[in-house]
Amino acid sequence: MRKIVLLAAVLVGALLPAVEAQAAQTATVVSPKRPLNVRAGAAVWTAQLRTLPHGSPVTIVCQVRGQLINQGSVRVTDQWDRLSDGSYVSDAWIRRPQQALPPCDTAPAAAAPAAGAAAGTTAGTVASGSTPLKARTGPAHGARLISALPDGTPLTLVCQVRGENIAGLVRTTPMWNRLPSGTYISDAYVRRGATPPACPAAAPPAAPVTAAPGEKWVSPLPGFSARPGFRTARNPNHIGVDIMAFTGTPIRAASAGTVVEVVCNIEAGRSCDQPGSASVRGCGWYVKLQHAGGISTLYCHMVRRAVVEPGQKVAAGQVIGYVGSSGNSSAPHLHYEVHVNAPPTGPHNAIDPLPFMRTHGAPIG
Repeated sequence: MRKIVLLAAVLVGALLPAVEAQAAQTATVVSPKRPLNVRAGAAVWTAQLRTLPHGSPVTIVCQVRGQLINQGSVRVTDQWDRLSDGSYVSDAWIRRPQQALPPCDTAPAAAAPAAGAAAGTTAGTVASGSTPLKARTGPAHGARLISALPDGTPLTLVCQVRGENIAGLVRTTPMWNRLPSGTYISDAYVRRGATPPACPAAAPPAAPVTAAPGEKWVSPLPGFSARPGFRTARNPNHIGVDIMAFTGTPIRAASAGTVVEVVCNIEAGRSCDQPGSASVRGCGWYVKLQHAGGISTLYCHMVRRAVVEPGQKVAAGQVIGYVGSSGNSSAPHLHYEVHVNAPPTGPHNAIDPLPFMRTHGAPIG
């Protein structure tokens, strides 16, 4: 595991060019409750490279727009700071001078093309909106995440391979672009003129991962039924199921695992400690658990902060929080998700929880 983390750090440094030294700022980590995660990109789902204790000095070279962080000790912001080694920390946890930081506007690319790349290259630009585009080791969402490229990043496209079909902001396509670093990005989020040439050899998509044999699974809300609602025609972006219950009903871990996130996910200016509404964006108070076999589960709209902490081990059936209606919610319920090939988690690897739970001997309702 240590070798993988070190390799990720080396790759990040190779992918991200240096910014002129005079633009750098010295700042301080303000994270008194727990160390600050240093990541490969501008979002919490990118690879964690290391942690920085409260009070650590850091050298910031520029900023990029990434995932909104609204629980920072210094500010609420979607800005992420690129450190001198090419890694990222959320600016929400950084105390720094008042002057603005320069944007990170150079293309993350290695100095030399990957082995076997075509001699000619094609210019392009990331068009991913508010979510950074993931660069992976192969042409599929299941391939290992190496870095994340913010919207507007200029690109050098070496060649294309056929992989997982992706519906993006620019096009729907199974084609993935190989970058000079040897990583891959979906062509569905790339604005370009010419079409890159075909790559001589393509990395195969990652094989799907299933739950580890023998793992015990239980309903997260025993005695309550879920309404079928996974990616319906009316709501194709709903990647979980809703289990209606009374406020304060205990929510239980669906299987043994590790707590990886305890987050208040809500738009700026609102609180997770009060009921939400249909007009509010966000998951409210939520918990994410990582289980054996590359399975993650997510539990949204809790009434208050969970009773577990990141890094804590939990058993199947252990109480992790209580039903509420925080975030994008008009009545007390649990929004429950199951993801495979995790981490990271996202729409790409969400599966319908109802058949999954039935298959694992823990039907909901």
